[in-house]
Amino acid sequence: MTVALLVLGGLGIAFILIAVLLARAARRAREQLDAHGLLAEAEVLMVWQEVAGYRVRYRFTPPGAEKPVVRSEISACLRALVPEPGDTVQVRYDPRDPLRRARMLAPDESRPSG
Repeated sequence: MTVALLVLGGLGIAFILIAVLLARAARRAREQLDAHGLLAEAEVLMVWQEVAGYRVRYRFTPPGAEKPVVRSEISACLRALVPEPGDTVQVRYDPRDPLRRARMLAPDESRPSG
C-alpha cells in the first residue's frame, strides 16, 4: 500500500512538473511570436462552439506565399468578441513557419499602441 502511494505521489508530481514546463514553453513561444512575428489580415471562414470556447478557422496569405494558410484555434474571448464568418481579423505569424506558428489577435491587441 505504501509503495502504491509513493508511486501515485510521484506520478502526480511528474504530471504537475510536465504541465508547468509545457505552460512555460507555450509562454516563451508566444513571446517570441509577439516580438518577431509579422502581422497579416485574415478572413474568418468558420466559427463553432467547443467545450473550451469558440474555435475559429481563418485564412491568410503571407507575402510571397504560393497559397493561403488555413488555421483554426480556440478563442477564449467572450461570445460578443468572437468574430463571425466573413469578418477580417489580425493575425501574427512566424514567416519561417506560418502554418504552425500563428495566432489570431484579440481586438485589443489589434489596435495600434500609443
